[in-house]
Amino acid sequence: MAVLSEGTHATPTQGERPLRGTDPEEAGPRRSVRHSGRSWRPRASVPARLRQGTALCLLLTVVLGLLGLSVAVGAQSTWTAVGSQQAPQVLDATGLYQALTDLDAQSANLIMFGADPALAANRADALKAFSADRTAADRDLQQATLAAAGSPSVQRALADVLDGMGRYQDLDGRALALNDAGHRPAGQPSPDALTDYRQATDLMRGTLLPAADRLVTANNDAYNRSYDAERSALGTGLWWLLTLGAALLAALIGLQVWLSARFRRRVNPALAAATLLAVLFLALAGSLCTSQREDLRAARRDAFDSVVALSRARADAYDANADESRYLLDSGRAAQYQDAFETESQLIAALPGTSLPDYDARLADAVTAYHGNHGDIRFGGFLGAEFHNVTFPGERAAAERTLAAYQLYERDDRTIRALAGRGRLHDAIAYGTSYAPGASNAAFAAQDTALQQVISINTTAFDHSIDQARGELSTRVPLLAAAAALILLLCLLGVRPRLAEFRR
Repeated sequence: MAVLSEGTHATPTQGERPLRGTDPEEAGPRRSVRHSGRSWRPRASVPARLRQGTALCLLLTVVLGLLGLSVAVGAQSTWTAVGSQQAPQVLDATGLYQALTDLDAQSANLIMFGADPALAANRADALKAFSADRTAADRDLQQATLAAAGSPSVQRALADVLDGMGRYQDLDGRALALNDAGHRPAGQPSPDALTDYRQATDLMRGTLLPAADRLVTANNDAYNRSYDAERSALGTGLWWLLTLGAALLAALIGLQVWLSARFRRRVNPALAAATLLAVLFLALAGSLCTSQREDLRAARRDAFDSVVALSRARADAYDANADESRYLLDSGRAAQYQDAFETESQLIAALPGTSLPDYDARLADAVTAYHGNHGDIRFGGFLGAEFHNVTFPGERAAAERTLAAYQLYERDDRTIRALAGRGRLHDAIAYGTSYAPGASNAAFAAQDTALQQVISINTTAFDHSIDQARGELSTRVPLLAAAAALILLLCLLGVRPRLAEFRR
């Protein structure tokens, strides 16, 4: 062997193996690249990656399931609030408005009848209605008081009603007692009684009815806020469900592709089933959000908007009827009460630019145009809102009957004023307050009955929407929960055999 000089290295001859550790390609870490004759693999990374992929699928499934449950719970909570609290509160408030204005109308009638024996039957009807109105007003006030907690606007409106109600009853009771004591003839009230009634009706019209109207508005606004919030929540929930669902599907498919490439297996049956269940979960959850949004819209816009409009039309009709009685009772304020009647008429069926003398002709023209084309609705107000929102079977026919009855009542009002204008006050009172066929109050009762029928159709549709939505939730939520649980189980079953291979 040749002697090497200092600083030099020997080069092995052909066929010689270099000394271990002297070849740069074999030195250092390469000593560990072979183990038992096999190429080195980072074995710990395979189960770790498998666990990570599985954990991601499990996490996304849990979050998706919780999100679906949260959306369903929010919808159920909204339906409970709407069906059990907010909608009844709106109806109670409109009922209170109606009861208050009719209470004042019946009080005017009782003073107006005086002690006239010819109007004894009319007086008995008025007393019966007066008692019913007091009972209804007390009940609605109690319901409103129970529901007022947590709503400052409702509490303020309710406080105004409660504060004014006691003063009104004192003034009204005194007016009735003074007039009864004087045994006055019909249409000629006691001056003292008329003074007290004027104070009472001014309090009613200036304080109680505006407060009751604010109560209606506050409760209706609360319902609208719940409606808007839940519709928005369902829309947001749907977006997140689709986003997380897409992520879960991507994770499940990615895990299967990785397992197929790594373990030379084409399909993992459990993970394939989990993927199909994830698709089913998304379909169920997506359709639930969509249908719940539609049920909310149908309940609020198709049904309850009409209920509110018609209930307010009914309350204003009672107010107009009260203005008729005030017109006959108090000749000194006749022009004021006629203007008030005209205002109420415009609220019920608005015809801009018309006054009471030409109102009937303009309304008849509008009705004729409507019958020629149901899309040509030339009157506004609450009845106009209803005709623009006819939705349910039988609703159009009932609304048309209401409109026809309203036209008849309006024409009867002109008869009352014509009789009074010709000095036939007694005849005007008898005609205006009688429920006999052909009399004005009979027409008013027919209009009121027709209105209630349209309200009933929409109320039934509203209740149906709530029942349908709740039924869907009670069916879909268990299915969604079961699907999420099965996805979790199938994910674990799908990776368990592969993880077990690394524990052998």
